[in-house]
Amino acid sequence: MEKFTQILKNSELQLLFDSIEYIFLFICLALASIIIMLIPVILCYSMVDNFMGMINYKNKIDREMSCQENNFKYLKSICNKYVTTFSNFYKNFIALTAWNIFSLIYIIVGFDSFRNGLREYFYFPFAIFQSLSENEIINSIYKFQSNGLFMTTITILTFSFYIIGKYFGRYMAKNRIKKRGLNHSFS
Repeated sequence: MEKFTQILKNSELQLLFDSIEYIFLFICLALASIIIMLIPVILCYSMVDNFMGMINYKNKIDREMSCQENNFKYLKSICNKYVTTFSNFYKNFIALTAWNIFSLIYIIVGFDSFRNGLREYFYFPFAIFQSLSENEIINSIYKFQSNGLFMTTITILTFSFYIIGKYFGRYMAKNRIKKRGLNHSFS
């Protein structure tokens, strides 16, 4: 009888660990899918928002430069905000461009036809959600391994270009400020 209770306890523990593993894998796959779907949306929204801010600060700089009573601290503050929004615009623009280019390359190279590749590319996150069942979560990982690897690579490359775009945008913005005759030091 003691062996039977020990076996029962072990099977209950195994069931508990299997449930925890399933929940963990489900949460990870769901988060990864959501992130993959939202990256281009967030980049696009942020790019447009920073573009509007960049135009706003550019207009403020124009007004301050034409005003006879220049307030150096205020102008420097506006220039710093302009540099920041310009940098943010470029990092989002370059990252979104990289996302689109690498996605297009994946669609063209990774599938037998462009139409099929486009369908599979956009269906991928939803296919993961549909395939997640209690018995098949491990199979889902293996089933979508190659697509997931390519999507993760695209995400990493996008993030790399996001960082590069930040510094490129900052450099471009500072040069634009200097061309306008505002050779102040910016943060």
